[in-house]
Amino acid sequence: MMQSGCNQSILITGESGAGKTENTKKVISYFATICSSGKRKEGEASLEDKIVQTNPVLEAWGNAKTVRNDNSSRFGKFIRIHFNSSGKLSGADMVVYLLEKSRLTYQQPLERCYHAFYNLMSDQVPDLKEK
Repeated sequence: MMQSGCNQSILITGESGAGKTENTKKVISYFATICSSGKRKEGEASLEDKIVQTNPVLEAWGNAKTVRNDNSSRFGKFIRIHFNSSGKLSGADMVVYLLEKSRLTYQQPLERCYHAFYNLMSDQVPDLKEK
């Protein structure tokens, strides 16, 4: 990328349960590590840390437990990682698409709704349902 000056792409595909989500996390973490800008204020998370830490939030709202996979993505992601002219990480953005809305109202036997909704409706937090 630095030598040619051209954008690069990585396409991660596979069947259900093949490890697409886990591999995507590894790729983002790798770029965040090797392309670190090294700049950050005292006590503030680095840009690299912020980018890596967005994934668990997205997973809570868009992943669900299925028979084949405890953390199955119910959506696709197009992720752009931005670099500055010296090859350092400068930001990222993501487009989420194909959210499976039907999974909100119906699940197969032994499957669960999205993690966030499952946790909200479970009895893990006392009195949450009443609120």
